[in-house]
Amino acid sequence: MLGIIIRGYGVRVSAVVEKTILEELRAIREALERIEALLEERLIGIEEPLPDEVEAIKEYEADKKSDRVKLVKLEDVLRGFEAE
Repeated sequence: MLGIIIRGYGVRVSAVVEKTILEELRAIREALERIEALLEERLIGIEEPLPDEVEAIKEYEADKKSDRVKLVKLEDVLRGFEAE
């Protein structure tokens, strides 16, 4: 993975840039996992959600069920780029 050619753009990503991107994406994934944990906490009633939170939770759950939102392993995404 020393360089990835982003299809359609012809951009080579150096190992340093790739490492930085991976670190940033991992941090984003961790944040999303914490957010999801908070959502689940609210859903099981530890704390009652506010009305706007209820609506946001319903939208999130609907998006998750329809596969509009899902977490994937970064390594799987990168493997997809390498295969192309």
